[in-house]
Amino acid sequence: MYIFNEEKVFADFADDQYIVLNHVNGEYYSFDKASSIVLKALTEGCSAENLAQAFCKRYGGEGSKASESINSFVERLTELGIILPGGNKGGKAEQYVAAIDSEKMPELSCEVFTDVADLLTVDPIHEVDEEAGWPHKKS
Repeated sequence: MYIFNEEKVFADFADDQYIVLNHVNGEYYSFDKASSIVLKALTEGCSAENLAQAFCKRYGGEGSKASESINSFVERLTELGIILPGGNKGGKAEQYVAAIDSEKMPELSCEVFTDVADLLTVDPIHEVDEEAGWPHKKS
């Protein structure tokens, strides 16, 4: 069970996908549908262990790598500062895993983008050129 690190990130779930923005360093993160559903499950009370069991149940022998995959995904999200341990227990892992449209065990991933980090971290009141306006930084 995990929670979003609200001191660092904003998260939005739309059309079965998460977009997460780190407002401290300007990075933003994109997730495919399967990874978004796993992230949603983790932040809505499912444990990594219950998700791994649900993956094994759905994908059989292929799902045996589920625990390693989910633990690596959680470790990556924790390293990036997206999630923190915590939250309330709840959520049925089987329901989340059933929502994944994949015939085989999906690869869980998080893409990191830094291309607009300098713009996203600009203080729009104190660090912007007064004449040009946002997103132009003061010289």
